[in-house]
Amino acid sequence: MIDKDSFCRLIKQNEKAMYSVAFSILSNESDAADAISESIYRAYKNLDTLNNIYSFKPWLLRIVRNCAVELVRSNKKLLSIDDFEIEESSSENEIVTALTLRKAVNQLKQPYREVVVLYYFEDLSIAQISKITDTSVATAKQQLSRARKMLREMLMETFSNEQF
Repeated sequence: MIDKDSFCRLIKQNEKAMYSVAFSILSNESDAADAISESIYRAYKNLDTLNNIYSFKPWLLRIVRNCAVELVRSNKKLLSIDDFEIEESSSENEIVTALTLRKAVNQLKQPYREVVVLYYFEDLSIAQISKITDTSVATAKQQLSRARKMLREMLMETFSNEQF
């Protein structure tokens, strides 16, 4: 059993991942904060269902996802992602590339957007993603593959229209 201090430490370690997942589904900071708050409450309340401390992050992110999806259903919100960080030391080309990628990911429909965020921005494995999204490993792989193909097509179209 995890004590209160350990739980708080684990929540703190995963707050960026929690925000990324919630914001990728809700596209609103206030709603993402609401989903995260509810998720923390539910996680603490159901801590006894956590079988292995090493699977805390996927377990927590699944709770965050479920809370965010519940909020979408209740509010009928559109889904978006804008949680990309651009370092101040980035070159102009890196900034343009990051913004173009942000726009392309933002155009993906669910569940493709969610899988891309979890895999590339939260560094989760396909197995962890399948647990979070409540799908099979094969489905998660297929969704990621389709998302890559969609992104490739969008980005090729974007960059083929630019003249250097």
